[in-house]
Amino acid sequence: MIKKVTIFLPALLLATLTGCSWNRYQEVRDTNLIAESQKATCELREKLSRIVPPKSIIIVSTLLNVDNLNQTSAFGRIISEQIGSAFHDAGHEIIGMEMPIDLFVMKDAGELALSDETKALIRKHQAAVLVVGGVYAPGKKNSYVSLRVVDVYTKRIISTYDFSVPMGPDAKFLLEPRPVANKTPAAEASETADEAVTAEPAVQESTPAVDPTAEKGKEEF
Repeated sequence: MIKKVTIFLPALLLATLTGCSWNRYQEVRDTNLIAESQKATCELREKLSRIVPPKSIIIVSTLLNVDNLNQTSAFGRIISEQIGSAFHDAGHEIIGMEMPIDLFVMKDAGELALSDETKALIRKHQAAVLVVGGVYAPGKKNSYVSLRVVDVYTKRIISTYDFSVPMGPDAKFLLEPRPVANKTPAAEASETADEAVTAEPAVQESTPAVDPTAEKGKEEF
């Protein structure tokens, strides 16, 4: 009996250690980012503190990295695009902002206020009624997203929603910061080639040579 217990205990210990090791190093799986964005949009719409009529114009800005408000990523872009699509499916007109803006700035008194970029955006699109934006914070196991909806008329936040996304392989890849370029090298090369094809060759008018002897003869005559 003692011999059986002696054999059983090491086997049990090995199985326990193996299981702990597997649980510790198992890969984090990605979530359905489209479903998360659609759920976030539904939550924002349900929490709106005022009624927004159908076909209202809504500005959706690209999400920013909370650690660097001058930086975004494919993660921030795709979530904002999916939120814009969900608002459009709900019957609103969407203005998407390719260049991200910081919706708010912190005043000296600790009060949040609309940034100059947001004010300029509102002046440019005077028919818009809402501005949707936010930030994300990459973590070790999750990326945390915070969304805000601003009423254009009152300049106040009228809806918020926060959620997290597991840091799976896709999420990690999308969160890699990438520079925002106005034109890709391929597009620039294509435009240069098109300009070269369509450009008309310069026409040089040939000026007939003047015979000095003939001109002198005319003067004497």
